[in-house]
Amino acid sequence: MRKKQKNIAMHPLTVPLRKARNWWFHLCTGRSVYSRSDEEHYRQRILVMTSGFWLLTVLVFAIIIPMIIDITPQGRIAANVLFATSVLGVLISMLLLRLREDRIAALNIMLLIYTGAFTAACFAFGGTDSPTYPLLLIAPAMAGLVGSVALSASWGLTVVAIWVCILQAERHGFQFNQIIVPDNHNLAMTIAYAALAIAVVSIIIIYAEMNKALRASLQATNSELEHLSSHDQLTRLPNRRFYDERIALALRRAAEQNGMTGLLFMDLNEFKAINDTYGHGAGDKLLIAVAQRIQNSLRETDLVARLGGDEFVAVLEDVKSADEITRLAHKLSQAIEQPLHVRQQILNFSCSVGVAIFPIDGRQQHELEEQADKAMYLAKKRGLPVALASLEATNTPIPARAPTNRI
Repeated sequence: MRKKQKNIAMHPLTVPLRKARNWWFHLCTGRSVYSRSDEEHYRQRILVMTSGFWLLTVLVFAIIIPMIIDITPQGRIAANVLFATSVLGVLISMLLLRLREDRIAALNIMLLIYTGAFTAACFAFGGTDSPTYPLLLIAPAMAGLVGSVALSASWGLTVVAIWVCILQAERHGFQFNQIIVPDNHNLAMTIAYAALAIAVVSIIIIYAEMNKALRASLQATNSELEHLSSHDQLTRLPNRRFYDERIALALRRAAEQNGMTGLLFMDLNEFKAINDTYGHGAGDKLLIAVAQRIQNSLRETDLVARLGGDEFVAVLEDVKSADEITRLAHKLSQAIEQPLHVRQQILNFSCSVGVAIFPIDGRQQHELEEQADKAMYLAKKRGLPVALASLEATNTPIPARAPTNRI
């Protein structure tokens, strides 16, 4: 049953913002945002997104703030230089990322230019009173988010060293130029700290989203690996490993509940001749079709697995009688042996089914497998579609297979 999808209302800005993000990422890396889902790709995404945020931050301080706050002519020149330097830093780092995919080198170049430009702005205009002074904290935050904890610590120490130098310069009487009119200084610093707060919150949100995406990707990868390790790649049926785990549980439940469980071994007759005549591609299609037919013929609670080659197995739990198992086995055989169209050819083939029943034919897995295997080869030898390990266990007659033209 299909679940109805809920219509989730999106903010009007969601679509254009996503388009802008996708365009910026493709411009910087030459790839789609969704081209990969590994950790390296996610960290590259963060580097690209934070570089865009850096440009927006510098745009605010270099272009927008001078429009609303009175600054000196030297301050306007410095703002333009700061903006040009920032653009150059982003271009160099993104070019390196696109050509060499070296995330750490691109990050270090961008942070080097970033801290250099903002440090120069601090020394040239205002010192600790410069609006760019608190924004130096963004460097170690970006280093930790895009790089590593060690890289964040190194850039953090760099920022502390810069702050110490600025404070020592003030203590020794270094005269910093004031680019902002004193009446507007508090407003400028408020904007600076607000920008810092927005940057920190944005970094935290980006980091949380990255971890969430990485966990989801890791879980999906683990689930896929687990599925591949327990399922046959061709037919998508459970493999021997999965079958061994499930039959052990099935026999334990049957013993605890005094129930009955059927074990069916199935083998395609003359499968090698089909491969030799029509090729392995036709043989693979036949195996896939047989797997689907087995699944469609049995109950949802029954286990179907491929043991290897043209051998399949089914575990029938919670059956009422041996006659029910026999009827299911005959139904299964008839469904499997329906002609198959492959490459404009009609393949007529047969299948031998051996049946062993818990607890009649054994109580242990190896006992039941041995009995089911013997019954399957008995069916092959006598030309029967189905053979039971214990004929006295059922009252259902075992009909002979009608002769057909094979292959």
